Amino acid sequence: MANVHDGEMAVKYGGLDAITTELGAQAAKLEADLQALKSAVLRVAAGWEGEAAEAFGQKMKEWDTNAANIHSALVTIGHKVTDASGDYRGSDLKAASYF
Repeated sequence: MANVHDGEMAVKYGGLDAITTELGAQAAKLEADLQALKSAVLRVAAGWEGEAAEAFGQKMKEWDTNAANIHSALVTIGHKVTDASGDYRGSDLKAASYF
């Protein structure tokens, strides 16, 4: 986590690690929740035929694409936070070597 005080930024590595872990957990929970919701909707739609079934099929494809995009975005954000944490650590080690 980063704190800004008097124009200076301080990064707490444990906070960044916690954010990464939480993002992963939330991505997994969201995926499970969306899958449960999809299963419930599919049970209702199982009896549909004709145009209703076709329209639902199209919307379901959109749903799947959007759900995958959301999950991918959360995972990507988690990776970016992990990368940033390593970058901050590397910068700190380099700065410390000058003393």
